[in-house]
Amino acid sequence: MLFEPYEDELSYIEKIHEYNSKDYTIIRLTDTMIGKRIIDANVFVQDILKKYGLLDFSKLEKGEKKILQAKVVGKNADFETKMSCYRAKTRGDERFWIYGKKFKDQVEPGQLIYITVNPDKDKVITINLSTEMIEDIQLSSVFGVDKIKESLTRLLPSIKEIASQGFHPNSKGAGKIAPKDAGDTLESLLGIETNNRQDADFEGVIELKSKTSKTLDTLFTLRPQFDGTPVEEFEPNDRSRVSGFARYYGYESDKHPGMSSLYITIGSENAPQNNQGFYLEVNENDRTVEIRKAENGSSHKAGYWNFDDLENELHLKHPATLWVKAERRMSGNIGEFKYVEAELTRSPQFMTFISLIKSGVVTYDWRGYTTKEGKYSGKNHGNAWRVKNKQRNQLFGSSEVINLLSD
Repeated sequence: MLFEPYEDELSYIEKIHEYNSKDYTIIRLTDTMIGKRIIDANVFVQDILKKYGLLDFSKLEKGEKKILQAKVVGKNADFETKMSCYRAKTRGDERFWIYGKKFKDQVEPGQLIYITVNPDKDKVITINLSTEMIEDIQLSSVFGVDKIKESLTRLLPSIKEIASQGFHPNSKGAGKIAPKDAGDTLESLLGIETNNRQDADFEGVIELKSKTSKTLDTLFTLRPQFDGTPVEEFEPNDRSRVSGFARYYGYESDKHPGMSSLYITIGSENAPQNNQGFYLEVNENDRTVEIRKAENGSSHKAGYWNFDDLENELHLKHPATLWVKAERRMSGNIGEFKYVEAELTRSPQFMTFISLIKSGVVTYDWRGYTTKEGKYSGKNHGNAWRVKNKQRNQLFGSSEVINLLSD
């Protein structure tokens, strides 16, 4: 179950994420949960505990229980306690509860509980988001210093200096402006090597994104897997299956005659955003996101990603992201860019990422073409996960608009 925070609760999450860079999840309490002292440990709770080495629910037998160290943090609550994690004796459902009368006295039905771990990764941290917000000093004592804020103090002065200088020539030189040129030019001005690095661009903690249009925002590139799909049968070599996918499912294109082209955006089943029958489906049981291909009244799996791979990539690329808005113009045959505004987002929430796939806000772009037979020869433009610009903030726990042209 996905829980949507109210506006004040979302502001609380943003404040927490100025200090906490680790994964989190949220659960809205019900009468039954509090009355019976039972909370379902959904897949996101299980993921956090497993990721940080506290508990792997899959290794518990039915009826088996494990006790974890926990800490309850709040405006009028700051105490150590324990968290009971177990699988029910009958059906084996995964459940948990925070021990102690102090915790029970702090919560009411309808309130939203934030769950994460401490910096040492040996204790569960819970915060009631539906009560008064705690102070910075208390957050820093729980989670430590804000590394992202420290990096930002070194990055922002340089970007503001670049912005104050007006238009800058395209770093690639003469020619038509391409979508990636504004970002490449900014990185060049900052002295950052453009090399498709795995982690974030600046000091490994701040990703830089810049563009001039209101098109979809690129999140990251990650190839799907093809085990158990027609592409696996069509192309035995796993390293060639991305090209094989375009060859197998592609179409004839006027722009690339004689080639098998595939230029599509793939959204949810209710908003597929292409005419080739492809759509994304979240398979929670298998913990995968599938590319489905609909034809002749049914559908089949054409590719997929594991939850773990998607989550790792999302957090690796976007611990914090500075989205820089740029203006563009041509000066003769040279494009130029002026950087005018930025927005800092941080702490992407994988649970929200999955929900945005379901709603069609997060999509996957396939962009490329290849030969129809023989040796693969063509171009892959970088297939990528993307998010609608207006809904981008929903994905992140914190955002802040920065005017680059003011002190």
